[in-house]
Amino acid sequence: MNPVYLNPALTGNHDCNYRFSANQRSQWRSVSRPYNTIAMSAENRDGWILPGMYHGVNIFHDAAGDGNYRTIEFNLSTAYQIYLDNDSVHSVTPAIQFGVNHRNIDFTKLSFDNQYNGYYYDGSLPTGETFGANKRTGFNMAIGAIYSWKPEKRKEIVAGAGWFNIPQMKQSLYGDDLIKRDRRVVIHGKMNWPLNFQWDIQPALFVQFQGDYKEIILGANARYIIIDKKGEFIAPYGGVWMRNQDAAYLTAGIYYNKWTAGISYDINFSKLTPASNLRGGLEFSVQYILCIFKPKDIQHRICPDYL
Repeated sequence: MNPVYLNPALTGNHDCNYRFSANQRSQWRSVSRPYNTIAMSAENRDGWILPGMYHGVNIFHDAAGDGNYRTIEFNLSTAYQIYLDNDSVHSVTPAIQFGVNHRNIDFTKLSFDNQYNGYYYDGSLPTGETFGANKRTGFNMAIGAIYSWKPEKRKEIVAGAGWFNIPQMKQSLYGDDLIKRDRRVVIHGKMNWPLNFQWDIQPALFVQFQGDYKEIILGANARYIIIDKKGEFIAPYGGVWMRNQDAAYLTAGIYYNKWTAGISYDINFSKLTPASNLRGGLEFSVQYILCIFKPKDIQHRICPDYL
């Protein structure tokens, strides 16, 4: 539900002129101060500069833990769709993304064992810590590509890969320039397939690797079409998904004309379970696709009638 952040090549991967997306997620309420993430994006499909060239912008804001450790990233994306056949069923879209990443932390919000006076916590006592800089800004870049096959309105397969953090921004707030952000590789695929006149199945796979870490997500939504006629489309959906060795989560939402809104909730079963009490993250998403009607400008000559 945040396509430009998933892969820059998904910029403009829709059927109208513009797409606007927004997500909000909170998690770990039972562990500490809830982590909060907000992501927003906007894309066009008008073919600015060149036919088939689409552009997008996205902003990401994340606040984590008691120290309000914030990550803010702003990106610009450009994708170029190349059709592989005359009937426009198959296409390949490479893309590039440039951005600025800013991080900061409020050390005054943190608590340390030196501030325990033997009877209770006293925030006025010295921490005994030597802090580094409380913020850092860096340049980021990513590339990606997707393959798309769409022979019909409700039949589509999209698969792709992205490579993020190519410049490997320096991460340390203590001046250690050897500590850099690991590059991240994303592989993803999704499908929308009609089972009959009313039901669609929407399976998807997402895999990413970053340093020593990996994430695998697999699942599917089922969509039930209530109304599908010119100018009106109503279809609720729901699904079940798994994140390897970490959580299962449920999704539900609705397609309403050019709007799509959804909600998901994680049920955590990782080693954090004693602290999380099975509670994971709650996420909301909304997406709007804007179609601008452009009447054809027909140029013709009017010939007089002679009797």
